[in-house]
Amino acid sequence: MYNYPSDQARDHDKDFPFYQYPKIIDGFSLNGDRQANYDRSQFQWLDPAQEKKLLNGNIQLNLDSGFNTRIPRLEREERLDYMLQWILHNREKFEKDFGSDFICYRGVLRKIMCIPYERNEGLIIRAMKWRNTVFLCEEPTKEKKNKIPTEKELRFSYWGYKFEDYMMTSRTSQNQNSESQSEERLNENTEFNCVFRTKLGKYRLLFIAEMDGYYSADKNTPQQTAAEKGAPSELKPSHFVELKTSRQIEHPGQDRTLRKFKTLKWWTQCFLVGTENVLVGWRDDDGIVHSGTKFPVKSLPKSALEWKGNVCANILLQVLEFLSKTIQENSLTRVWRLEWFPHQGFQLKVETDGTEPFLAAWFHSNI
Repeated sequence: MYNYPSDQARDHDKDFPFYQYPKIIDGFSLNGDRQANYDRSQFQWLDPAQEKKLLNGNIQLNLDSGFNTRIPRLEREERLDYMLQWILHNREKFEKDFGSDFICYRGVLRKIMCIPYERNEGLIIRAMKWRNTVFLCEEPTKEKKNKIPTEKELRFSYWGYKFEDYMMTSRTSQNQNSESQSEERLNENTEFNCVFRTKLGKYRLLFIAEMDGYYSADKNTPQQTAAEKGAPSELKPSHFVELKTSRQIEHPGQDRTLRKFKTLKWWTQCFLVGTENVLVGWRDDDGIVHSGTKFPVKSLPKSALEWKGNVCANILLQVLEFLSKTIQENSLTRVWRLEWFPHQGFQLKVETDGTEPFLAAWFHSNI
């Protein structure tokens, strides 16, 4: 019988644990077919002129423009493949060990942090230990696998991509005004990702996270595209900004939803990678953005309703500690499965159904 971590917020409401400021050690791109390119072709500058118009309320962005001609996100199970491919591409750095206690995507860490406040969605994490490092890979729950997104959900998702499209210099014309829109088909598959190293408590973390826009050193001068100008040689976490869209606030219930649910997700997402600002475009029900607000990430817990940042960080530390102490054996065949569902708590077991290990031969045989 395992001594599982508590999933109750009150049990984690204690001093904030040590979290080392994250360091970006590399960046890479996913092209329109979601293939990894080890370059910065998808790196994007935030357009300071667009930001100024947004914050001054002097803008009109139609997020629904181009929805019917978009190139949709490819839906396939990607497991931990991009992380493993990046390690192989940089195998000379990992001849002896991985220099990490845990390797994963940011999304796994963020979802663990939200568990004390999650009431609807479960979480399944597959884990394998090799070369004294625990690899974590999220598996979609049965409900998520069987869910077919509605057109409304697809449209909301597209609106997020389109907002980024408007706000970045690498995707929009620098002469674009508030009435014009990019005519190029928007491809929902492209990404720029950063690879981070950090520590939570004593545990060394190596993870990948998709990143949005990057602030220019001179915020008054629009940057050229990444292809023309080139991304900075050293990427700094604090220079990235997270872009979000949200329904404009018109009554107290909407404000409560924002501060209870949305800002929790925004804060955990940004905290892990050292992003200092969230730029929000306020939209109406038709997907029109007329104004925006820039929220300092450190201010989000101060205005939060019913969630605390220290609780999120402490439960993540407790779950990592539990996995570290429980998974002792290095094995390329043994896969552990940590499940959590609301009102049920944690459950850990070893997979015995013959499911293929996610550390596949193409990875471990070539490093």
